[in-house]
Amino acid sequence: MSKDTPNPEKSVRERGTFASHNDDPTLASYLSSLFLVLSVPGFIAAAYAGHWAGLYGYGSIVPAFAGLLVASLAVAFSLMHWLTGR
Repeated sequence: MSKDTPNPEKSVRERGTFASHNDDPTLASYLSSLFLVLSVPGFIAAAYAGHWAGLYGYGSIVPAFAGLLVASLAVAFSLMHWLTGR
């Protein structure tokens, strides 16, 4: 029987909350979620901080945010590639 077939002995909550198989959360999944939740607000704040510090004009806030976002994705993918060795 396939692994994704629902098991009638357990409720949906028990199957999701008390999972004991290879789909359990890992430290990497928690760090990935934390990065997702904190990166966008942090990059917005950093883009505005650069404007307030006088590094660039008001019209450059969105390109600064985009640059931070693209750079962080490049770093994250490079780190994942390096850590998995693929």
